[in-house]
Amino acid sequence: MPDTLNSHTPAAELSAYVEALLGAQAGAFMASGLEPPAIRLNTLKISRDACLEKLHAWRISCVPHPLNPDGWILEEDRLPLSHTLAFFRGEFFYQGVSSQLPVIALAPRPGETVLDMCAAPGSKSNQIAAAMANSGRLWVNDASTRRLQALMANLTAAGVRNEVVTALPGQLFGRLLPEYFDRVLVDAPCSALGNWPKRIHKAHWSRAYLKKISYLQEQLLISAIKTVKTGGIIVYSTCSICPEEDEAVIARILARYPVELEPLPFADAPFLRPGFPAYEQQAFPAALQRAGRVFPFPLPYEGFFVARLRKTAALPIRPVNEPLSFSPTLTAGDPEMMPIFENLRAHWGIEPAIFQDSRFLVNKHRLWMMDRAWLETPDRGFMMAGLPLAQRKSHAWRLLNASVQVLGAEVRKRHLQLEEEILLQLFAQGEIAAPQGPLAYHALMVGERPIAILSQADGRYKIHLPHHFHIDPETLTAER
Repeated sequence: MPDTLNSHTPAAELSAYVEALLGAQAGAFMASGLEPPAIRLNTLKISRDACLEKLHAWRISCVPHPLNPDGWILEEDRLPLSHTLAFFRGEFFYQGVSSQLPVIALAPRPGETVLDMCAAPGSKSNQIAAAMANSGRLWVNDASTRRLQALMANLTAAGVRNEVVTALPGQLFGRLLPEYFDRVLVDAPCSALGNWPKRIHKAHWSRAYLKKISYLQEQLLISAIKTVKTGGIIVYSTCSICPEEDEAVIARILARYPVELEPLPFADAPFLRPGFPAYEQQAFPAALQRAGRVFPFPLPYEGFFVARLRKTAALPIRPVNEPLSFSPTLTAGDPEMMPIFENLRAHWGIEPAIFQDSRFLVNKHRLWMMDRAWLETPDRGFMMAGLPLAQRKSHAWRLLNASVQVLGAEVRKRHLQLEEEILLQLFAQGEIAAPQGPLAYHALMVGERPIAILSQADGRYKIHLPHHFHIDPETLTAER
């Protein structure tokens, strides 16, 4: 613990809190390091064997995630992996070891209706979509439109197309959509006291803040209980070890609502500890021993709390003044879709038959493709639905980076191959020299796979990227 902490600073208050909470283990908590980098492969885009083959080709040392067969802990991120085309294509994502646990506890299934209530920045939403095999209805929500920008970018990169994204206060779902979802994840906003080196450098920590945030967490969990079907599953999680945000919230819920705590599917994991039996003279229900805690020692996993609840009875729901309204989606056979499909065939060689099992949203500028389970989408708070498929440009529809990756070999026209040196330059700079000619769009190919869309205009090829990617040249062999 730092010697220079003033007794009245937030850091000193935090130190005193940890010492009171953990006692003899406080020193181990304060000495713990950051969690090692970890990745989760995206099974919507790549198989486990293919991803492992690339990691081995790149000489990346890793060990399996202790619970998730699609996760690996990196012994070193020497490239780093974010400097690969596989990362650009969304074949894997960085996601912490502990962060992967809530979705494992939720255990979503294909075809279900699932809510991720506090979803940004989206790693768990992507994990849910993969577990659902991109089928059914995944409702992704966050109250912050600013945070949703990163979430939508991550969903798009992953090729998720069974989701609808909204920006609504999570507290509203229980009244707007009672008994609607099969499963709900409440990965609640929290104090983030998951390890010492990350939290000690952040401001705004106090016991008063804990009281304030725990009230919000409780309201979100109540909303989740109301919005899930009777018999449905709610998983509540935080990246905090504070009982005020964890056991105390669950204890109040157990006393007032028809839910019961279920054992976690990974209850026997050696690094998992049961919930606290008591805290500050408050004894918690014995059922809270079924919740799980992760501490950042002796293994360097981020501190986390996970609880799995099952709703056992329906609840009375007060009517709302403004019920949630919905707009219908379009089938592939809708007359509005036929000229769009013909345009995609003429410009990109895509046969309309591949769209028969999907549904669509279309406006003046953008076309989205989603799972057929989405017969309608919500109007209030609506941000995005499914996969952004194409953007209208003059009289043509231009595919997007994410859609050309998902469509793959179905894109039979406008292919463009670049030499390796030019490809690296393109990703590093966002544009390169091109022959003069009228505005045109191309599917950039690496090997036999399209990975992005290039525009050609004014003697330049340009690629739309969220940021420039410095691709490590030694990784390209495994990509071709």
